[in-house]
Amino acid sequence: MLKKIYLLTICLLVALSTLTGCSSASKPADTEKAKWPERKVEIIVPFGAGSGTDTTARALAAPLEKVLGVPVVVTNMEGGGGIIGMEYVNKQPADGYTFMIHSPTHLLLSIQKLSEVDLIKDFVPVTRLVQDSVLITASSNGRFKTWDEVVAWAEDHPGDVTIGAQAPKGVDAITVRMISAGAGIETKFIPFDGGAEVKSAMLGGHIDLSNDDPINALALVQSGELNALLVGNDKRLPGFPDTPCTVELGIDVTAGPWRGISARKDTPEEAIKGMEVAIAEAMKSAQWQDFAKKAMLDQRPGYANAEEFSKIWEEQYQFYSDAFEKFGL
Repeated sequence: MLKKIYLLTICLLVALSTLTGCSSASKPADTEKAKWPERKVEIIVPFGAGSGTDTTARALAAPLEKVLGVPVVVTNMEGGGGIIGMEYVNKQPADGYTFMIHSPTHLLLSIQKLSEVDLIKDFVPVTRLVQDSVLITASSNGRFKTWDEVVAWAEDHPGDVTIGAQAPKGVDAITVRMISAGAGIETKFIPFDGGAEVKSAMLGGHIDLSNDDPINALALVQSGELNALLVGNDKRLPGFPDTPCTVELGIDVTAGPWRGISARKDTPEEAIKGMEVAIAEAMKSAQWQDFAKKAMLDQRPGYANAEEFSKIWEEQYQFYSDAFEKFGL
């Protein structure tokens, strides 16, 4: 009798051991989840607080934090025209916890070789967030009411039309030069330190035209103080339906300021892909959509995944390189 009980006990223990072993083997597959992110993620803004790049990063941070489930910290690190922030990110561990939000300015830094750190060589694109446009405006008290009037006058008076923008080798300055060249006219470029100074000079009658962002010009256009003459795009913007676009006038220039996220080139693929997917989800949120609408960053398609953003880098690097050569910059 005791022998039978002993054998029955052994069989029961073996059966339980087998079941437990199967359960343990399957447990990792059932509960397995990505290791990234395990702690806070930081986004470095290489420009000052209140800049377009800064406001975009902060608008993204809140919905992105909800998707990732960890804090998303936005840190400004301005200086050197975007160089200091980029160099800082490049010095951080490539562990997927430090990212940079940037604009085409950093492509120009690479072209000019102004830093030992090179966006193309040392970073990888993650996501393009928004695509803004170049809007050329004129004072309503000035001599030009339409872009056609600008072209007609410039054809008869080469170099007489003045146009202002920030930084002689910046994105806006290069774009307005390319638009003038595409229109077959010669304009005189006047550089300024900031957008407010450009607008003030134009409203004061010191220059004819200004390069503007749609959101910064909207109120003055609506009040009648400014005339919106031309937008650099392949279609008219919904917010400026009466303003012609470059492509419809035969000017093949649609480049404009964009903002996107990148990371150090050695960052683990798990973190790159995870951030890419999380950003796409965050951009669907009502919070982000509301920001984009208010900032007029919903006027043209902006989102691009890592693969698409990489192609944009290549295309625009070539575009701006050609512009530098063309204008002897």
